[in-house]
Amino acid sequence: MISLTVELGPRSYPILIGSGLLGNPGLLDPYLRGRDVLVVSNETVAPTYLEPVRAMLGDARVETVILPDGEAHKSLA
Repeated sequence: MISLTVELGPRSYPILIGSGLLGNPGLLDPYLRGRDVLVVSNETVAPTYLEPVRAMLGDARVETVILPDGEAHKSLA
């Protein structure tokens, strides 16, 4: 596994890259205890990955937003 840090001062966060990470349910625990989580996905990715991601989040309160697929939906504008 490779861990990269997005340096944003007090809002810094890690990006974890590797094979089989969705099969490691405790991997995110150090980052999530006592937190609410928002998972943003799209109609193409969510059917495959949403449930494994939810399982990794353990007892965290998870809200999801599923966007339509396509470049037009990748903007906050």
